[in-house]
Amino acid sequence: MSNMPGMDGRPNNGDTPGFGGMGSSDVSLIYSDDEFDSYSNIFDSAKTAITSKDKARLIASLKKLNANEDIEDVVDVEQVIRYFVVHNFVDNFDSYTGSMIHNYYLYEKDGKLSMIPWDYNLAFGGFMSGDATEMVNYPIDTPVSGGSVDSRPMLNWIFQSEEYTALYHSIMQELMDGFFASGEFETLIDETYALIAPYARRDTNGFCTYAEFEQGVSTLRQFCLLRAESIQGQLDGAIPSTADGQSADSSALIDASSVTLSDMGSFGGGGASFRPQ
Repeated sequence: MSNMPGMDGRPNNGDTPGFGGMGSSDVSLIYSDDEFDSYSNIFDSAKTAITSKDKARLIASLKKLNANEDIEDVVDVEQVIRYFVVHNFVDNFDSYTGSMIHNYYLYEKDGKLSMIPWDYNLAFGGFMSGDATEMVNYPIDTPVSGGSVDSRPMLNWIFQSEEYTALYHSIMQELMDGFFASGEFETLIDETYALIAPYARRDTNGFCTYAEFEQGVSTLRQFCLLRAESIQGQLDGAIPSTADGQSADSSALIDASSVTLSDMGSFGGGGASFRPQ
């Protein structure tokens, strides 16, 4: 019987959505002890019925995850790496890798953990609202904002092993080759634009004008192509793939100063001016 704790930072009781537990040690998937109460933000948000046996099994898996022991037994290795490859490409920091440490689903079956994506409306740097060049070049080997990689156990195990880091890079290269170098990305964005544009043009109740919609599509295309160029450079070793490396030498970074991130949507600093991507 599988069990899915939902770590979306929102209550599971029908109340107005809130952010209880975000950034807490259990939501960060940090093992503290064997007491059920220490993981209340996980268990209180579970999306399926769970038993004491389920809770004990999950805690045992977190203990091994944090100790970097028996990773193959407690993590669905390829699934989680594929999750982070795409997650890190799109620069989604309103998430497990961001400062709030929330907005994801954790799936557990027979003690093995995997990640399910959720809430990506502020990806492509939308949550950070920062410099486009920084977002385009965000380092793939230290892909955390508001903390360090070792503060995120579900990510840290990848970089604690040469084998898993190599697999992460291999799957990232697979994305570069199969989706960008192949031209599939541009085909997909063209097809998706053609599908949506007639409706966006006629929509009188949209969050943005048709001109803003077209600008958003153009900016999204430009951002993704530049992000792919930077990641390929990081994989090849031409661009530093860590924050420390980029701080020490920024000369090889891809210039994205022509990109305005807010064209793809913005959060308005947490206020009411949110415009979805």
